[in-house]
Amino acid sequence: MNSNRSRRKVAFIGASLKFVHQAIQDFIICGVLEDTDCYLYDIDHSVLKLECDFINKMLKQLNSAITVQRCDSRKAALIDADYIVTSLLVGGMEIAEAEDNICRKYGIRHNVGDTVGPMCAARCLRMVPLMLDIAADMKKYCPDAYLLSPTNPMAVTMGAVARYSEIKCVGICHGTHFLVQTIAKAYHVDHSQVYVNIVGVNHLGFANKVVIAGEEIPVSEVIKTIKDVANAGFDDPAGHQDRYMLAMDFAERTGIMPNNGDHHFIEFFPWFLSSWGKGDNGENRYGVDDLMHDPAKRRKIKADAEAKLRKLTYEEEIIPGIDKFSGEHINDIILGLEGREAEMTIKNLHLNILNGESVPNLPQNALLELTVRFEHGKISGVKNPPVDSFLFGLLAPLIAENDLITEATVKRDKSLFVKALHLDPLVNDFAGIPKLADELWAINEQFIIPQK
Repeated sequence: MNSNRSRRKVAFIGASLKFVHQAIQDFIICGVLEDTDCYLYDIDHSVLKLECDFINKMLKQLNSAITVQRCDSRKAALIDADYIVTSLLVGGMEIAEAEDNICRKYGIRHNVGDTVGPMCAARCLRMVPLMLDIAADMKKYCPDAYLLSPTNPMAVTMGAVARYSEIKCVGICHGTHFLVQTIAKAYHVDHSQVYVNIVGVNHLGFANKVVIAGEEIPVSEVIKTIKDVANAGFDDPAGHQDRYMLAMDFAERTGIMPNNGDHHFIEFFPWFLSSWGKGDNGENRYGVDDLMHDPAKRRKIKADAEAKLRKLTYEEEIIPGIDKFSGEHINDIILGLEGREAEMTIKNLHLNILNGESVPNLPQNALLELTVRFEHGKISGVKNPPVDSFLFGLLAPLIAENDLITEATVKRDKSLFVKALHLDPLVNDFAGIPKLADELWAINEQFIIPQK
């Protein structure tokens, strides 16, 4: 914390309808972050007011000493902050839908579009300038603060901040959390007794070590044991039901276990979403039609979430279910960064940071999803042996594509963007790549200068 204050300041840039109040809920439940003042800012003042009103109601219900304050500018939120948490989407669903429509013209389908695929590459064009602008403001107003971000495309946005600014940053993703919960359920233990080591890129990490109640279990055995539980599925906070059916088939064949369910997993491989994934009846032969990008469904999920939050905030006397951790673990990240590892509720965290020397045969400046450790307020990836040829072959092209996209967005160099699309696993029309790049670039030029 700032040595001039007795309380820490956490600034949330972007008033997400779920993420922000869940993070603050975790602050309350952990019991050791009551000396926290939260500052919220969003360009959408209606959503900002709703989120602040809900959080204040939650704080009162749980008799918490944490405070929340609504800010009328990004600067007000950032000044002298200890931690900055970003949860943002530039352009909203409208631009994402336009990008999806462009990709469909070239025979390219997505189901998420925020991590891989041309939709992701295009999203980077509008997200990276904003994240670097926030980092520049942090240098002016809170240079020692950590940027903690669940914002996608994480590998590119956090990679850009880490490599093109002086700001310390960590990417936050809850994907491995559900794998840990699934293993715990299959082995009938508490999730705190499950240790999983992850190596990969955001949304495509792989478990290469599993320890249950102090005993290391071969990954191949874990795959067989958890398969039925994993395929039963789980409710992701993003608003959809996920499953591991194809991810588990892949795990059984290869001996390495993906950390995310099918919703993210299938998008990294050409087999599932390409034209040859369709059967004679026009339906996807892998049964993933229900996972395809659906703007109408996404709008409904967002509208339902807002309606539910409004009802809980303004109509219900008591907010139910706010006594359980959300799975985001920002509270534990803060405690780890403050050198208070003993007070962390979950010590086996999987975050997105620069590789450094964690995986010796992958680039040191690659932003990887890794199991991390905290020592005396410092964060680093757990030391791993070199990845084998198979895993290297999976990860290296994705790392290279992310590097090119990052450089293309920072330099505003369309030729690098075109190169990146040649590496993308979902692009299947060589002749159409330049035109695809032109169309995606054109609808994102308006976001070169980010909105404050």
